[in-house]
Amino acid sequence: MNNSVLSLGGRALLLALLALVVLPLPALAAGENYGRVSGYVYDSENKPYPGVLVKLTGPSLQQPQFTKSSKDGRFEFSLVPPGDKYTLDINTEGFAPLKKTGVIVLLGKSTPVDMKLALLDAGEETIDVAGHINPYISPDSAQTIQVLTAEKASATPVFNQVQAIPQLAVGVGPGNAPSSRGGLSRYGRSYVDGMDTTDVTDGSISAPFNFYAVENFEVITGGMDAQYNSMGMIENVVTKSGSNDYTYDATLVLSPSWGNVKALSASNQSTAVGNFTQNDSPQSVTTFYSPLVAFGGPIIKDRLWFYASGQWNQSHQETPLQLPGADLENRPKDTRTRLARLKLTYQPTSQDRLSVAFNYDDNRIDNNTSNAFTSLDAESNIDRGGFFFITNYDRTISDNMLFQISAGTTYKHADFTPQSGDLDAVSHNDGSITRFSPGALGSGRTSNYAIEVKRRFQFDPMLTFKLDQHQLKAGVQLGYLKGAQRQGVSGNERYQDTGGGVCDPTDSTTFIYCNRRIDYYGDNGEPGSLSTNAAVQTTGLFLQDRFTATRNLTVTAGLRFDAGRLYSDQGQFITSLKGFGPRVGATYDLFGDRTTMLTAFYGRSTDVGDVFIAQHGNSDLTQVTSTFNKTTNTFPDCTPFGTEPGCSTAGGPAGRVFDRKATAPHQDEISFGLHREVSEKAVVGVDFTYRKYSNMWVDEEINQLWDPSGTRILGYVNGDPRSIVKVSTPDDAWRDYKGMDLWTQGKVGSWDLLASYTLAFANGTVGNYFDGYGFNPRMKYFQEGPNPDDIRHTIKGSIAYTTDFGLDFGFRARYLTGTPLWMNINNAPGGSLYRSPRGTGYAVNSATGRPDFNDPSTVSELRNPDQFLIDAQVRYDAGRPFGLKQKFELTLLVVNLLNNTDITGMNDRYAPTGTNTYGLGSFRNRPLQAELLLRFRN
Repeated sequence: MNNSVLSLGGRALLLALLALVVLPLPALAAGENYGRVSGYVYDSENKPYPGVLVKLTGPSLQQPQFTKSSKDGRFEFSLVPPGDKYTLDINTEGFAPLKKTGVIVLLGKSTPVDMKLALLDAGEETIDVAGHINPYISPDSAQTIQVLTAEKASATPVFNQVQAIPQLAVGVGPGNAPSSRGGLSRYGRSYVDGMDTTDVTDGSISAPFNFYAVENFEVITGGMDAQYNSMGMIENVVTKSGSNDYTYDATLVLSPSWGNVKALSASNQSTAVGNFTQNDSPQSVTTFYSPLVAFGGPIIKDRLWFYASGQWNQSHQETPLQLPGADLENRPKDTRTRLARLKLTYQPTSQDRLSVAFNYDDNRIDNNTSNAFTSLDAESNIDRGGFFFITNYDRTISDNMLFQISAGTTYKHADFTPQSGDLDAVSHNDGSITRFSPGALGSGRTSNYAIEVKRRFQFDPMLTFKLDQHQLKAGVQLGYLKGAQRQGVSGNERYQDTGGGVCDPTDSTTFIYCNRRIDYYGDNGEPGSLSTNAAVQTTGLFLQDRFTATRNLTVTAGLRFDAGRLYSDQGQFITSLKGFGPRVGATYDLFGDRTTMLTAFYGRSTDVGDVFIAQHGNSDLTQVTSTFNKTTNTFPDCTPFGTEPGCSTAGGPAGRVFDRKATAPHQDEISFGLHREVSEKAVVGVDFTYRKYSNMWVDEEINQLWDPSGTRILGYVNGDPRSIVKVSTPDDAWRDYKGMDLWTQGKVGSWDLLASYTLAFANGTVGNYFDGYGFNPRMKYFQEGPNPDDIRHTIKGSIAYTTDFGLDFGFRARYLTGTPLWMNINNAPGGSLYRSPRGTGYAVNSATGRPDFNDPSTVSELRNPDQFLIDAQVRYDAGRPFGLKQKFELTLLVVNLLNNTDITGMNDRYAPTGTNTYGLGSFRNRPLQAELLLRFRN
């Protein structure tokens, strides 16, 4: 990108961030930082009582908050940090003082509390308000939200990772970058303390941080208010801010090798090896150690607080691998992670609140791949890390007006390089068995080394104001996303071998393995790597009204406009994307007692681009493919864009055409639900959701002319023997989702429950952005079918049980039906060849050992095996018998309690020649792993 453009944009953003600190501006973040407490004040005759002063106090507040009941008796505190032990007080003339203690406030939710005044009797003291308070039922929002407090998260048997928590929520798939409700995993958004910190290219968490530094985990999966623009789930975490009391929290995680079951089958063992299960080969070794520390308290009591935390992870894994033609080996994989975080919270007056947070992370992984599909020479090294800086400033202008700002920046570097560091060694890739030096690094990369730097600048002001029964929000969300990357292939050349051996053009005994040779060229036309830059400017405007029509009915309506401007190398404008997102939701209190809620919602969200999309406006590596001539036993001498027989060119300066009139991908959602309280602090619900994802990004081939079978290229539109793709969002690139969720959350006696069942159907024509849809036009009619992450049935639960003597138990279980497979065949140079619709394949004839591709009656649905896993933990407060005020907790965490090492993924590629592994298992669950956690805190 042009340096002058960058310097100008950088100076403007820097000035904006400085202005945040020095100017007395107030604002609301793009994501919620707070919860709410709302309710009604009634007199002794159950009539609304206006003008009553209500006071809210609690350990998470530096200073008390006050508000007055409106003419209909309603009051609301809109700026309450998540926490428990809040107290509401009313002391009004002519009535007895009222107090309600133990009020719990969850992130993004409104806790309903009603206060009934009693006439004052002589000598009467404060009256404790009767009745329960259920923070898990929302009387004024149709958003699908599940909130886990820090205590709930620590009582759940899950590895201490912030990014792992969304898996527990209803409607969210497995993995640390999960899909939700039929969307892509890249649609997810990650907020920290209200600011968008999402990775600017893939939608994952930008950086990990100390798990125990989080106060509340909020996961939003549907019915989103207009202040959010996400086509997937949102994880918003609010971190701890300290208090007037000094706190400390130290944890040591110990997972020695003897605490983990050794795998009798490597999780990523090559299917070509066979007979690996239950043998006497050396077994895997796993160790993990991690100290975590956190402490906080006042710097100036009632004014300035701090909270600091740090973490250091050390992981070592050894996986037994048997590569064809090689000796058995234990492949070591070492991971080192360092995390640090500091947050300052300053409240100079009762109207002003400022918080500043800084986060640092560093992660290094040796031998990252560690599976039998990759030789040791092909192993990869990862070196990544960065920081983010967040500032939030809130100002209460009046009882009816609040103005806030969330702003900050993220920085992330990610270096993926060969483990050897040798960028001169020629790469080999054996299509049927294993990758050889140094091989491909990851799915979707043509390169085997990639060095990337990513940045985000965010500035989000918002105004909230009340007008009678309306609470209105208006905001602007400004983002600037930037990325630079360098990609290449070691030696600038790769041999695509076949048949289970390594092709050497100088050795006639290896000619049987020779298939293709690909030479790579940079943007200067010379063999080499490719360096590119891309940037995106995003603007979001929204207006939202939460209208409390009656005590029973709340309507939330909003309008949202989003725009993205995409830039490629040298600041060249690519295209602009626009989206309009109306939202309307309603909740109805069926019986008027805050126990039964009906919800309904319609809304649209749009994807107006990120750096990943903008990079598609740049050239790809020029790839010149030479197909081995079996007659002459030679590779032809191919040149870029030449016309020699057996040669083709892809990528390069003219390999892509960006559709400047592309429609922004968008998602329309319709949902409704019924939520019912079953105890004082527990709720069950049923939700029905339909989503349609339209106009998704694809690469459409516009130059190659294929024969009707889609196996041979007959010619080229412009005469040049090369692939040219059009980057566009056609109407026929879509996905949809139909789902029903049954769920429960809350506390019943000593039980803490979070459980759900999901029935879902996810279909479409696109499995992911730029996944090959449209690359071979003859294959388009096979593309429609179940999505790759179509999981029909999901049952999951996170259940904790607490005793009165310091012992508690936690269980986590999940059952998922298998995801679809899609039978395919290698089809050089067009990639994968499909002969049946998505999610299906041909049966293999037992007599011939081959499928009959001319007999469609043998086509059937293909799916991976179902999965069932249970994790458990037991925790004991060893300080209780000694009367310690502090907690000294001993926790034993066991992941995969049943040691279920069943197959989780199967090979769906059929090889007509050579070693065929179609239908064999390729991935397995990791075996049982145990951790001992020693935690000391006050």
